[in-house]
Amino acid sequence: MSQVRTLPAITDDLLAAIVQAFRDVDADLVAVILFGSAVYAPDLARDLDFLVITGDPKERQRYQEAALQVARGWEVDVVICKVGEKVRGLAGAVKAFGKVLWGDERWLWEVTKDMPIPSFDDARRTIREAEMDAQEAMRSQDAWHAESRWRSAYNWLFEAARRGAMAFLNTQESRWGVLRGQLPEPFQSEFREFINALHVRFWYEGDYPQDNPEGHFQAWRDRVAQFIDALERMATQR
Repeated sequence: MSQVRTLPAITDDLLAAIVQAFRDVDADLVAVILFGSAVYAPDLARDLDFLVITGDPKERQRYQEAALQVARGWEVDVVICKVGEKVRGLAGAVKAFGKVLWGDERWLWEVTKDMPIPSFDDARRTIREAEMDAQEAMRSQDAWHAESRWRSAYNWLFEAARRGAMAFLNTQESRWGVLRGQLPEPFQSEFREFINALHVRFWYEGDYPQDNPEGHFQAWRDRVAQFIDALERMATQR
C-alpha cells in the first residue's frame, strides 16, 4: 500500500486563506469553487482543486503561486474559466462535486449548464484511456510512475462505468451516489462495487492489486465492458 503524506485538515480557515490569495491576485474574480476529492472525500484527498471564474483571467501561475504560499503543504491545482464561457473537460466533476467558497451560487450552474450526456460509445472510449494507462504502467521502470499509472487506469475504468450509467439513465447527473440509487438491480450493486474498489480503494487509497497486476486489471476491464454492454442492451429494450 502507498505511503500517505501527512497533511493538515481541510478547514474553513485554510480555504478562506486560499480564496483571499486568489482575490489578491485577481480583482475581477466573481467566484471560487472547490471541487474533486477535497469535497466528497476530504480524508482521502491528495490535493486541492479549484475553479476560479473571472471577468479578466490572469496567468495560471499567479493564482497557483499565491495559493501555495498559504496552502500549508497542500498541492493546489487551479482551473480558470472566463465569465461567459463553459468549463471544458471538467464540467462533470465540477457539477457533481463543486462547492462555491466565494461568490454567487449561480456561477456553478452557469459554467456547467448544457453539459452533454455521455453515450455508450463515450463510455467504451474511456475504457481505452484505462488501457493506455495500464500499458504505460507495465512499460515503466520507475516504481512511482508505474503506481501512478495503475491507479489512473483503475479510475478510468470507474469513469467508464459512470459514463455508461449516465448514458443508460439519459441524464447529465454525474454524482455517483445519485446514479447508483437510480440504477436497477443488478446494475446498482455492481456499480457500488466499482465505486468502492476502482474509485476509492484502488485509486484514492492506492491499495490496488499488485500481484499479477496485468491479470487483475484485465479482469476488472472486462467486468466494466460487460457492465456497459448489458446497460446498452437493456436500454434498447425499453
